[in-house]
Amino acid sequence: MTTRANYDFQGKTVLVTGAASGIGLAIAAAFANAGARVVASDINEEALTAAKASFGNDPIVQLMDAGCGDAIAAAARELSEQGITIDAVINNAGAAKLEPISELTDEAMELQWRVLLKGPMLCIKHFSPLMAGASNPSFINIASIAAIIQATNHAVYCACKAGVSKLTKDAVKEFPGLRFNTVQPGFIDTPILQAYASGEELDALKEDFARRTPVGRMGEARDIADACLFLASESASFVNGSTLVVDGGVTTANSLEFL
Repeated sequence: MTTRANYDFQGKTVLVTGAASGIGLAIAAAFANAGARVVASDINEEALTAAKASFGNDPIVQLMDAGCGDAIAAAARELSEQGITIDAVINNAGAAKLEPISELTDEAMELQWRVLLKGPMLCIKHFSPLMAGASNPSFINIASIAAIIQATNHAVYCACKAGVSKLTKDAVKEFPGLRFNTVQPGFIDTPILQAYASGEELDALKEDFARRTPVGRMGEARDIADACLFLASESASFVNGSTLVVDGGVTTANSLEFL
């Protein structure tokens, strides 16, 4: 994966959750290409192993459930025992089980709450001590435009993404010396779309997303990776508590042509 800007992360270590596929894989590969040592974590061992070549030289690959406090604590402990200093953490792991509010199940609520909100909180708790000694330490929370728009059958997902966006701002006050920022992706073309449609239906879905995006195309995973490179870089060393919306203009379009 290539990026469209030059950043130098030589000598830096960057941890990415949900790194085995989609946006997470693009982020991990982008940091590896920029010279960082990547700590790639994911719950999917097969996908994580298959993606290992994208993680650059000497990566650390961790099988981790990003919604499990014990697993996150164990991963942090393992890195601490190796004397690893973390320069940036990208809380990217995702989960979605879409149901209307009238039919919500405990299973759907628990899955999304654990991975989308509880997980980032606990990653901040357990990985922040590993940033001692880092020159420009930062957390980047991957939220979604679902945090600021309404979507049918997405109530829990939207609420969790809004919550992680707010978590970013609260963490700024609690952790002076660390930076916290949020990225809110719009319609991004990743393999997860195949869970909702296939064949001509998938093509039509992508065409609709592109039509509703004012720049005229869907986003790519590297669009989000580029945003993360910037926010973790020295160029963003005074950017703290901010939300970077990377959606091609979807959330600011006022015309029915787009929404």
